[in-house]
Amino acid sequence: MIKASILSQIFSIRFSARKIRTMVSSQSEGSALVEMGIALPVILLLMTGIFSFSVALYQKLQLAESVSNAGRMLAVDRGDSDPCQTATSALYSAAPGLSTSNISLTYVIGGVNYGAGVTSCPGSSGAANANMTAGGSAQIIATYPCSLQLYGVKYGSCNMASQITEVVQ
Repeated sequence: MIKASILSQIFSIRFSARKIRTMVSSQSEGSALVEMGIALPVILLLMTGIFSFSVALYQKLQLAESVSNAGRMLAVDRGDSDPCQTATSALYSAAPGLSTSNISLTYVIGGVNYGAGVTSCPGSSGAANANMTAGGSAQIIATYPCSLQLYGVKYGSCNMASQITEVVQ
């Protein structure tokens, strides 16, 4: 009796080992590697595309925050002889991730447009800017170029813009 039960246990162990060996040595060897080889490049392309878009979004947010900072500075700088220069310095220091040479600024103070690319709006003969009147408006418009590229291929370019209008204090 004991011998028969031992034989049946050995047979069931051999049968299980045979079953496992057959499953392992089936014709599906390497299929996971092939699936990964097909799916991985697509996933990496998608991930790096998201990264490229995130860089452009980060630049847009940094531009908007720096314009907001410069607008607050411009609104309280009524007695300054060149309030635009002070605001431009504040904008550049608030945007360390942006190239200052690529930021195009336009100032509109008290309805007077100082033109695109101008970073200075001095008053006459060293006096305070006459357009900076209390209760008047001061506006800053900033544009910055962006380009979406992935693996050296340029997919498009755009101009990001941000503007703010503040009441002069």
